Amino acid sequence: MLNAAYEGALRNGFRALTVEAVSAETGIAKTSIYRRWPNKAAMVMDAFAFRIGPHISFPKQQDPLESIRLQMLSLARAFRGPAGTMVKALLSEAQFDQELAKAFLKHWLLPRREAATVALQDAIRSGQLRADLSIPETLDTLYGGLYYRLMTGYGAISAAYVETVFAQVLQGSQPVNSVTPSLWKQKVQRKK
Repeated sequence: MLNAAYEGALRNGFRALTVEAVSAETGIAKTSIYRRWPNKAAMVMDAFAFRIGPHISFPKQQDPLESIRLQMLSLARAFRGPAGTMVKALLSEAQFDQELAKAFLKHWLLPRREAATVALQDAIRSGQLRADLSIPETLDTLYGGLYYRLMTGYGAISAAYVETVFAQVLQGSQPVNSVTPSLWKQKVQRKK
């Protein structure tokens, strides 16, 4: 059922997708669908998270900053394909559909921000980042450009772009008296 909702939204757009169409395609009664999801927006967001979520989850790494870097690269890769087309369409529709806006926030954005927040908190505890770092603004800075480039089409959502943003944002977030080599130097060393 989630696959049918995802494929239908990708193929026809969120606005054209109906619970009736998903019901007809899957043979699942509309009443059963509505018992699980209160509306089409919640169903589509669950379908989107089901299909795309595992591909962009935070990988388990000993280094929490490396986990964020790898997740950003995965998100950029997803944004370059059908998932990016879907996010762009859902965000566009969410401007006019309050239920979709709430579902996008609840099912997509907040779970990923929570995982990234944990990683940044771990990096602060380990001394990799300043203790006074503002986590919400750091997340906005790290991820905002990916969404900006997706929505406007301005600039590639490339691995090189992600690496540059990651290094520049987190370089400025290191403790002043850090004895750890800068993230920028670590990035250069990884490429050698």
